[in-house]
Amino acid sequence: MLSILSSLAESESVSISENSKWSVQKRFQNGTFIISYPPYGYTNVDGKMVVVPEQAVVVRQMFEDTLAGKSTHAIAKELNDRGIASKRGGKWTPGTVNAIIRNEKFTGDVIFQKTYTDSQFNRHINHGMENQYLCEGHHEAIVSHEVFDAANEVMNQRGKEKGNGENTSRYQNRYAFSGKIKCGECGSVFKRRRHYKPSGEYIAWCCNRHIEDNNSCSLKYITDEGIKAAFTTMMNKLVFGEQVILKPLLHSLQGFDDKNKLLQIQDMENKLEKNMEQRQVLTSLMASGLLEPALFNKENNALTVKEQRLQEEKRQLMTSVSGDRTKVDDLEKLIKAISSGRMLTEYEDELFLAHVAGITVLSREEIVFELKCGLRLKERLVG
Repeated sequence: MLSILSSLAESESVSISENSKWSVQKRFQNGTFIISYPPYGYTNVDGKMVVVPEQAVVVRQMFEDTLAGKSTHAIAKELNDRGIASKRGGKWTPGTVNAIIRNEKFTGDVIFQKTYTDSQFNRHINHGMENQYLCEGHHEAIVSHEVFDAANEVMNQRGKEKGNGENTSRYQNRYAFSGKIKCGECGSVFKRRRHYKPSGEYIAWCCNRHIEDNNSCSLKYITDEGIKAAFTTMMNKLVFGEQVILKPLLHSLQGFDDKNKLLQIQDMENKLEKNMEQRQVLTSLMASGLLEPALFNKENNALTVKEQRLQEEKRQLMTSVSGDRTKVDDLEKLIKAISSGRMLTEYEDELFLAHVAGITVLSREEIVFELKCGLRLKERLVG
């Protein structure tokens, strides 16, 4: 009975979802879809996008500054220095400025369905998988099409000069260390910068929070060469420590712990099956009139809570086992990479990307390499 009712409820839910999607598609097509959260410069009044005059001035200035050659970083800094809050009341970032310059809504037009939700309720950027709908003259414009196109051309040209085009994520991660170095003091990500001294320039990695405000974080830069030297030293130590460190760790991940967790998962499944049987008995007694509704609800609620707890414990165990298996694969790859006994004489990007998940900077003298196999190894920085 419960299975039938669950099936009917699921079918009804799917039907409601499909009807809702159809309704949204129709509103996309006829241009009546209401944008519930308009971008900076607009507000929603009775379902229509209306210009906010003081914000519109800021938006126009952004486009003018872009055409004048200012970077998104410089524009964001100026806005923050002037005390102008973003849409959500926070600080401006290069990303939020970039999003405004790229947003066609400031021309009065709207492109509907730039993102879509799949059957698993995960949201994706629409790269042609679903239809998109252009609604021209949807609302009052803040900038003209000519200004919008010119500003975006400037942005595109700037991207080409950096060898990146419009793919900013690729630009941010075009170096092996990009996005992988974390400050041990404040938790911020380190950024790549060029430093200059009389003997010449060098590459350094600096805490983003320290760059913005050195009073918020005292951790200063570390050199690119220092990180590479520390990684090379660590890999050479692992060549010597394969039998002492890596092989025992592999044996541990493949051995008792994994088997014990699988036995625990089996025990959870048995308990869940027993829980289901108890709920079926309760339902049968209730349907036969042998159980008072109040008692049925009390016992059924208790079993439901217990089932949810068992499901969560089972999920955590399965995630743990899956994580251990992933670590086993990563550890086997690491052992294979160093099994030749070859000592590294210089840093290699490929090795770093293959085996390191991240770096935590403890100080200007010490960093911790967090390997994909789960090991955390501390190394000293030299230079």
